[in-house]
Amino acid sequence: MKKILSFSILISLFIITACTEKSQPELTEQMKDGLRKDAKEFMESLKDILVKEIQTNGITAAVNVCSDTAQILTNDYGLRKGIYIKRVSFKHRNQNNIPDKYESKALQYFNELKSSGNLNEDSEFAEIEEINGIKKIRYLKPIVIQALCLNCHGSSENISTDVKNILNTKYPDDRAVGYQKDDLRGAVSIIKTL
Repeated sequence: MKKILSFSILISLFIITACTEKSQPELTEQMKDGLRKDAKEFMESLKDILVKEIQTNGITAAVNVCSDTAQILTNDYGLRKGIYIKRVSFKHRNQNNIPDKYESKALQYFNELKSSGNLNEDSEFAEIEEINGIKKIRYLKPIVIQALCLNCHGSSENISTDVKNILNTKYPDDRAVGYQKDDLRGAVSIIKTL
C-alpha cells in the first residue's frame, strides 16, 4: 500500500510540475521575417538620408549625419517599432556601437562566413536569450561596406583631409577606418521582448 501511495504522489508531482512549467518560446520564421524587414528598412532609411546629405551639402556634412542624426534616428526608429536597435562593430567609431558579449559572438560568426566566402544577403544571426528573467529575441544582420562608405571608412587615401579632421575631432579613438569595398563593417543589432 505504501508503494502505491508513494507512486501516486510521484505521478501527481510529475503532472503538476509538467502542467505548471512555462513553455519555452520558439523563434519562428515569422518572427525572424519581421526583424529582417526592420533591419532592412532601418539601414535603407539611414542610407537615404546620408545620400541626400552628400548630394546636397557634400561628404563633410554627411559626417554629422552619421555622428549626430543617425543616433537620433536610430532611437526614434526603435521607439516607433517597439524594438531596441543599434549598429555594432569590432572596429567601432562611436562608443555606443561597441558590441556586447552576444553581439560579439554574432560578429565573429559573420567574420567566419566572410572568411569562408559564405557571407551573403541572407546571412543573419537570431536566437532567443533570457535577459534578467525576460525572454528576448536577439537578431543581427551584417553590414557590408559599399563604395560610398569608403569616403569615411576607407583607407587614408580614400578619406579627404577635411573629413579626416572632422573624424579626428569627433572621434579621437576612431577604429572604423581601413575598410575596402565588400568588407564586413559590423551588424545591425535588434533586441525584441517576447
